[in-house]
Formats: sequence, C-alpha cells, structure tokens
Amino acid sequence: MLKKVVLAVGLIAIPSIAPAQQQPQQQPQQQPEQQLCQLECTSTEKSERVTRSCHALNATDCTNLGRAETGVGRTCRGYITPNCVQGR
Repeated sequence: MLKKVVLAVGLIAIPSIAPAQQQPQQQPQQQPEQQLCQLECTSTEKSERVTRSCHALNATDCTNLGRAETGVGRTCRGYITPNCVQGR
C-alpha cells in the first residue's frame, strides 16, 4: 500500500518538472490604413452653410462618421481625399 502512495505522488510531481510548452506567437492583426477623411456638413435650416473638418480615418470609419454626424437640421458626408479643407 505504501508503494502505491509513493508512485502516485511521484507521478503528480513529474508534470510540474517538465518544461512548459511554448505557445505559438500570434501575429498582430493589421488595422486598415488610415487616410484623410473629409467631413462636410451642410445646414438645412435657414441658410445652406457648409462646415468642413479633417480626420485621420480609414474609408469605412469615414463613411460611418458622416452618417453619425447627420441629424436634425444638417446633413453630413465623409469621404477619403488626398487634401483636406478645414473651416467653413
């Protein structure tokens, strides 16, 4: 009976002595390239006033920004451009 206990204890200790297996390193996920996003918003109340702003975003986020900024009294659109224009 004593031998079985020693063997059982010995088997438990063996895995803790064995070297840990190395897990393969994960490659970082590449983010879509950021570009210049021109956001243009036109006021639909009173006068047709246009405001412009520039953001560093990828094409999808640029389009979504235009949708998100559109609301009551103004319409916005976002598009990728090589040259942004700031201001009104």
